[in-house]
Amino acid sequence: MKPVKIIISILAILLVVSCETRYRMVTTLERNGKVHREVYAFEKGLGFSARDTSKNQFLFHLSPDWKVTCSDTVIKYNFFGDESEYKIKISKDANSIEQYSLEIQYDEDMQPYAAPEESLVKKFRWFYTHYSFKTVYKKLKYDAPVSIDDYLTKKEQILWTQGNMSDLKVMNGTEMNDYLDKINDDFLEWCSRNFFEISFESIKKLTTKYDLDTAKEHIYKKIRKEKIEAFDIEPETVCTFLDSFYVTIYFSNLYKTNKETIDKDFQRLTSISIFDMGNTISYELVIQGKLIKTNAPIVASDTLIWKVNGMRLLFEDYTLTAEYRMANIWAFIFAGLIIIIAIGSFILLRIRNR
Repeated sequence: MKPVKIIISILAILLVVSCETRYRMVTTLERNGKVHREVYAFEKGLGFSARDTSKNQFLFHLSPDWKVTCSDTVIKYNFFGDESEYKIKISKDANSIEQYSLEIQYDEDMQPYAAPEESLVKKFRWFYTHYSFKTVYKKLKYDAPVSIDDYLTKKEQILWTQGNMSDLKVMNGTEMNDYLDKINDDFLEWCSRNFFEISFESIKKLTTKYDLDTAKEHIYKKIRKEKIEAFDIEPETVCTFLDSFYVTIYFSNLYKTNKETIDKDFQRLTSISIFDMGNTISYELVIQGKLIKTNAPIVASDTLIWKVNGMRLLFEDYTLTAEYRMANIWAFIFAGLIIIIAIGSFILLRIRNR
């Protein structure tokens, strides 16, 4: 797929994603330690996945141990408030959840979604066995001249992209609105500054006729004063403002002469693939036993559900966690037998003493 500007991609995710591939991944942790996984694919805007197994519609290469199942009827599913339809699913059994990420094969640009780091740690505690589940989706790979840390704190970054609401619990609606508006403004300022830096440098490296560094901050302030949208701050736009500052047409001519080179370089430095930003996973974990704690935003009976997409991976790794326990029936039986034997021995001892 063609690369698209990172900022445009981000803003599109914030508003409406018109072409979005949805994946529903259901992982069932069995009591015996084995794992069963099913994955469904659906592309919004194109309807349910066609019954065509010759085309791989999933996140990774399908090895022979993945079973492909085609349904004659449409499987409907509520995908975070929006109905999705599936006809194809893939499934695989494994001896451990780690086995999936270790054995999976994928293209490099699919890595953030295809191969999260999954683990399940088991600790025996006599009457109960405690399980600690953890899955880490890695931050998207991209370069930005200006760090988001200059504009948002770590807490604000996580809130904006992953939805940590802990700091909002003491706020009312008006206070939340003001707080989120400020984060939004700072986020867009970060977008604008990065587009400007990349555009400015693409022009600067083509000429030594002017000392552009002396005009840099003035040009940026002028662009922001004119309320130019972040995704409109391109090399051609910067050339227009440079012409105005130096009272010349030199920069516009420079852009026209080198348009193909400048645009290609700009595209490369401001892009993340559509795959990275236009896909969403419903990660569903089915557990056995009693849930102790989790950071899953949705808990439905024995199923924990997380939403994973590019926006959540923009600034930090996205970590899914859960802890649960299962009773060791044999331990209760064994303990019961010991108690019965102890009581019986005590009674027999009393009888003999009499």
